[in-house]
Parts: sequence; C-alpha cells; structure tokens
Amino acid sequence: MVFLALLTISMAVILVVTTWSAVRDSAAGDRPGTAEQAESARPEPPESLEGALVRQLLADQISGRQYRRAMQRLAERDVDRHPLPMPPES
Repeated sequence: MVFLALLTISMAVILVVTTWSAVRDSAAGDRPGTAEQAESARPEPPESLEGALVRQLLADQISGRQYRRAMQRLAERDVDRHPLPMPPES
C-alpha cells in the first residue's frame, strides 16, 4: 500500500514538473523577438534527396509522375553505388 502511495505521488510530481516547464516555455515563446532569435540560432538539419522530393511533391512543385521518375533514378543510382551482395548458393 505504501508503494502504491509513493508511486502515485511520484507520478503526480512528474506530471506537475512537466506541465510547469511546458507552460513556462510557451510563455517565454510569447515574448517579441524570441521566436525569431530561436529560429535563427538553430541550424537546419541537412535535407535528404528523398525528403526534398517529398517536400516538392507536397508543395505541388513537381507532379506525381516527376516524383516517381526521380525516385526511380535515385533507386537506380543506389543500386550502382551500393549493390547488395547475393548469398552463395548451397
């Protein structure tokens, strides 16, 4: 019974701490200039070719046919660069 009470209290404390930090972070983000500074300070991760193609497809910059053709060329290039070894026949 004591274990259950301690477990419940620790879960409540974790919930309060998590909620409090989320509220504090959102309040800090409401200040003017904070969002622009945070975005400019954070470097963007490099985008993969597949990710760039999906982004262009979703933004209607390329058609479905162009997307499929680009993915086909990418798969062909990957086969040439990184062929899969065939298992030996027993």
